[in-house]
Amino acid sequence: MNRLLRAELRKVLGTPLTWWLLLGTAAIGVLGTIAPLIAMDGRPVDLLTDTQLRTALHGAAGGSVLVIVVGIVGMAGEWRYGQAAQAFLTSPRRWRVVLAKGVLQLGVGLGYGLVAALGSAVAAWIWYDRKGLTLPVERPAVWLTLLGCVAVAGLFGLLGVAVGAAVRRQVPALVGTLAWLVLVEPALFAAVPAVSRWLPGVASLALRGQPADDLLPPVTAAAVLLGTITVALAVGLRMVERDDVTS
Repeated sequence: MNRLLRAELRKVLGTPLTWWLLLGTAAIGVLGTIAPLIAMDGRPVDLLTDTQLRTALHGAAGGSVLVIVVGIVGMAGEWRYGQAAQAFLTSPRRWRVVLAKGVLQLGVGLGYGLVAALGSAVAAWIWYDRKGLTLPVERPAVWLTLLGCVAVAGLFGLLGVAVGAAVRRQVPALVGTLAWLVLVEPALFAAVPAVSRWLPGVASLALRGQPADDLLPPVTAAAVLLGTITVALAVGLRMVERDDVTS
């Protein structure tokens, strides 16, 4: 397993897309923090309420959808670039390859999340300082929100591997997943929040601390995401085991 992990790590680190998407994730996190801060209007004391703090800092996970892209490319890319046969000949137990990719992309997602959370916290600190305030990093509303954003990024990396394994075709996996998370789920949540709050993308909003009505509690949201990933991984492993990589 260590050999597989090292091989996957070399692939990830040697892919320029990894670094561009990391930059994009960090940039979106910073912008997702600055935008609501600029839009806030009120007395200085109002800017320190838990709701206002969560409104600003949950933007650290705004770019975590890009983490799914990294996971999908890392898994489905084996078929797109004709490397699946080589990967599974190197390790005939295909589940080990998928597991190695999942573990690695979980770590990559956590790394992306940490970078985005740090950028978000620094941006918020500077903005509050210009208002003559100090960002209360010791408050649960601050660090729980940032931790939730990091958790979402890590789980999204693992989800990307699961989707890539289930679909095994990079472009359909990317288009379908991004369309679902960016377009379909928000529309469903606006129409039927009581039902659609159980969907993985909407659950991620609750885990990252977005202030909104009808969202699940964070612990329940984490369970929904983990359950979704488990099912997707089970389907992905089944499809990978049955796939004829020589055709």
